[in-house]
Amino acid sequence: MASLQLTQRLLWFAICPPQGSPRRLLCYEKDMLGPNLWDAWCSDGRPMPLTKVACIAMEAIAILERIHLKGFVHGDVKPENFVLGRPGTADEKKLFLVDLGLASRWKGTSSNQHVDYDQKPDIFRGTVRYASVHAHLGRTLSRRDDLESLAYTLVYLLIGGLPWQGREGDTKSFRVCREKMSTSPK
Repeated sequence: MASLQLTQRLLWFAICPPQGSPRRLLCYEKDMLGPNLWDAWCSDGRPMPLTKVACIAMEAIAILERIHLKGFVHGDVKPENFVLGRPGTADEKKLFLVDLGLASRWKGTSSNQHVDYDQKPDIFRGTVRYASVHAHLGRTLSRRDDLESLAYTLVYLLIGGLPWQGREGDTKSFRVCREKMSTSPK
């Protein structure tokens, strides 16, 4: 499991051990989890209350920290990949991060140093709406890229949309990247 070269047939993968337990990679069957944030809240475009977004932010940062401490970046942080626990269980309000299909190492296994920087501008991996600028540019992803994607996710939850949402066409990723680079945080 450490290599994350796993096929995703019936399993979704989540990293989120219970508080106080050892950090480890957990696998859950899809049926063992509840709805994702998109299905539970976002699908109709309504904004989420600030207090809920703040709670999600705190849990999401803790989840990403656990992934990053293991030497990995998720690579596809978005509302659809944050899943609540199964309804009717003790975990029904707990947040899980699933779908490690684009996860990669940010830290070398033997050197414990950051992996070598690389850039392949013709290769885009991720979800255009939430991807970091580095992902759009085909750069090697790092922890900051997960955090940038989380920021876009939280803004989306808070206001119900993003300025570059709805772009279409063959150059969509390029145009969205340019818009992200020129958008003010205000």
